[in-house]
Amino acid sequence: MNSLVIAPFALPIATALLCLFTGRVGVWRRWVVGISAFAQLVAAFILATQAVGQSPLVVVMGGWAAPLGVALVVDGLAALMLCLSALVAFVCILYSYLELQVEVEQPMRLPLMQLLVAGINLTFLTGDLFNLFVAFEIRRVASYALLTLEANDRHIKEAFPYLAVNIFASGIFLISAGLAYAVFGTLNLAQISERAAAMEGEFSVLLVMLMLMVVFGIKAGVFPLYYWLPNSYPILPYSLSALYCGMLTKVGVYVLLRMLCTVFPHSLDRVHIVLALLAGATMLMAALGAISRNFIRGILSFQHVSQIGYMILAIGLFTPMAITACVFYVIHHILVKSSLFLIGGIAFFRSGSDHLERMGALWKLRPLLGCLFLIQALSLSGIPPLSGFWGKYVVISESLNEGHYWLAAIALLASLLTMVSMMKIWLKAFWDKARVEQAPTISRRALRGMTLIVAVMVFFSLCIGFNAEFFLKIAQSAAEGLMDQSIYRESVLQTLGKGGAE
Repeated sequence: MNSLVIAPFALPIATALLCLFTGRVGVWRRWVVGISAFAQLVAAFILATQAVGQSPLVVVMGGWAAPLGVALVVDGLAALMLCLSALVAFVCILYSYLELQVEVEQPMRLPLMQLLVAGINLTFLTGDLFNLFVAFEIRRVASYALLTLEANDRHIKEAFPYLAVNIFASGIFLISAGLAYAVFGTLNLAQISERAAAMEGEFSVLLVMLMLMVVFGIKAGVFPLYYWLPNSYPILPYSLSALYCGMLTKVGVYVLLRMLCTVFPHSLDRVHIVLALLAGATMLMAALGAISRNFIRGILSFQHVSQIGYMILAIGLFTPMAITACVFYVIHHILVKSSLFLIGGIAFFRSGSDHLERMGALWKLRPLLGCLFLIQALSLSGIPPLSGFWGKYVVISESLNEGHYWLAAIALLASLLTMVSMMKIWLKAFWDKARVEQAPTISRRALRGMTLIVAVMVFFSLCIGFNAEFFLKIAQSAAEGLMDQSIYRESVLQTLGKGGAE
C-alpha cells in the first residue's frame, strides 16, 4: 500500500505531460484529465483509510533511507489534505468543462491545472525541507501561468503584486532552508525535529522558525502581507478562483501546522503569540475589506482572507483542542469557500455580471441557486448547526479558556461582519429586482450542470455540519498524530533503505 503514496503527485504530472505532448485541444483531453482527476480522488481516499488514526505511511525515493533519500510521508493530516485537494480539483475540472466550450478552451489551462495540483499534493507528501521548496516552486510557476493565461490588458496589472510578493517569499524560503541546514545539518523534517528538540531554547532554532513563519504566513495570506490576494483572485475564471481559494492558501496553513506541531519544539511561545496577534488583525481587516467591495469575487476574496485568520488563531493558541479546531476548520472552509466561488460563477453567467449594482432577481430566476448560496453564506458566518459554527465555536471557546478575551471578541466581530457582507450579496444579487434583464451567457444545460456540481459540494458541507462530532473525531485523530513528534520521527527514520540515518 505504501507504493500508492507517490500516486497523488505522479498522476497529475503524467497527465499534464500527456496533454502537453499529444496534440491539440479536444474532447479526448477532457476525458483523460477527468479520468485522471477521479483516479487521484480514489487514491487519496484509499490513503486516508490507511493513514488516519494509524502510523504514517512512508516511501523513500530511490530506495535510499532518510536522510540521504527524499522521504514521502502520509499521516492523518496529509491524507485529509490530499482528499480535499483531489475533491476540489475534480469538481473544478468538471465545472471548467461547462464554463468553456472545448473549441475555445485555452490549450494550456488543463495541463497547468494538473501541474498546480501536483505541486499542492507534493507539499502534503514531502518529508524534506528542500523538496518542500521544490513543491512550492512547481505550484508557484503553475499558479503564475494560470493567473496571466486568460487575463486581459486591464486585469493583468493585478497579477503583479501576486508575482512580486510570492517571489519575495520564495527567496526568503530558500534562505531559510540554507539557514536550517547550517543549524541542523540536515533538511529531512524528521531529523530536524530530532535535532531541534535537542537544541530547545537556543536562539538559532527560534530564528529558523520565525523566518519560515514569514514565508508560510505570506503563502497563507496573513496580515499584513495579504494585499496581493484579494485583487488577484478575482481576475481568474471562476473554476480557477475556486481551486485557488480552496487549496492554495491552505498550503500555507498546512505547513505552519506541520512545522510548529511536528518539526519544531512546542515551547516556541513567542511564535505562537505573534501568530495569534496577526490572526486577529487578519480577521478584522479583511472582513472590513469585504464590506467595502461591490462585486461578488471581490467580497469572497476578502472574506477568504478573513477566514484564514480563524485557522491561524487556532494555531497561535496551540492547545490540543485548538489544533483539532484548526484541522476541522480547514476541512469546512475548503468545501464552503470553493462552492461559494462556483456559485458566484453561476450567478455571473446568469446575470452577465458579478457587480452587485448590475444584478438582481436571481432568487426568482434560480431559486435552487439561492438556497445553495444561503446555506453556504450562513455556514461561513458561523450560524448553527452548519459546519462553520462548530469550527468557530471551538476556536472562540479555546480563546476564552486561554484568557485571550479580546481575540475572542475580534473573532465574534469578524463573524458578524462576514454575515453583513454575505447578506449584501444576498440582498443585491438574489433578492432585489433585476436592474437589467440579461440573457444567460452560456447554455441553460451548462447552468444546470454547474448547479448540480455545486449542490454536491453543499451536500458534503451539510454532512460535516450535521455530523460534526464524527468529523471532529477525525480532526482530533489527525491533530494527535500531528502533535506526537516521536511517531513521525520513528516512521521516517526507521524506514528501511540504503544508507540509513546515522
